[in-house]
Amino acid sequence: NRPDIIDQALLRPGRFDRKLFVDKPNLEERVDLFRYYLKKVKFDPTLDIGRLGRRCVGKSPADIMNVVKESALIATRQKRPMVTFKDISEALERVDLGTARQLTMSVKEKESTAYHEVGHLMTVYMLHPTDDVFKASIISRGGALGVVWHNPREEMHSQRRDGMLASIKVSLAGYVAEKIKYGVTTTGVSQDFTNATHMAHSMVWRLGMGTNGFIGDFSAIPEHELSNDLTNSLNEEVSRILGECAKDVETLLRADWAIVERFVQELMRKDELEYDEIHAIFAEFGKARD
Repeated sequence: NRPDIIDQALLRPGRFDRKLFVDKPNLEERVDLFRYYLKKVKFDPTLDIGRLGRRCVGKSPADIMNVVKESALIATRQKRPMVTFKDISEALERVDLGTARQLTMSVKEKESTAYHEVGHLMTVYMLHPTDDVFKASIISRGGALGVVWHNPREEMHSQRRDGMLASIKVSLAGYVAEKIKYGVTTTGVSQDFTNATHMAHSMVWRLGMGTNGFIGDFSAIPEHELSNDLTNSLNEEVSRILGECAKDVETLLRADWAIVERFVQELMRKDELEYDEIHAIFAEFGKARD
């Protein structure tokens, strides 16, 4: 697993000179892995193992084993006789996001967090070409007050421009939702801005995905060798992408603000919404995906 630390003499032709590359499992393999590891515990026979496989894009066999073990511990602590979907969902969240912790928040701050997360949720569900929303929560995990958990529907080995733009819109959507509702925003937008700016910068500076005609990886050129005009043009394009994405999100959310309010109401009541609950609310408004 670590050829970089092996003595180069051992890697000469005729010795340990063959390298085998093992990819992460695909959907079918992830489903088989869940079936294999679930045999080692008692689990709900109605469990949708196919959905678990779809939810774990990018997970390794060791990750899946760890999730099943963690879910068994959760079920045991909750004195349940078998592992349920809820236990596996919580195990995935603990592995990916950290343990949930209840913060003492005012109703106003909790509401602000709900609008922020619903902005993300709406934008993923309605605009993202590759991702599905699996959960929305206003329970704190790690350093975040809330989270919208979304994954690609299938393995992605590269990204197209439309997917990157959609990811930028998702990152900016919490900020836009707060701005529409309150006219001001909170410090909760900080990491979202970092993610959005990094993606827009990569599109323009490294991937030739801007609209100003510049092609190449300008980040590979020493900064002192770039002219001020070129640097300004590239940075203006980054700013333009961010501004246009924010406008698109605002148009989307304002057009369907009734759905935003409905989701906020449910999050304030339940704290968390699972995939089926999210899908059902969109279906109420005739927005369900096929």
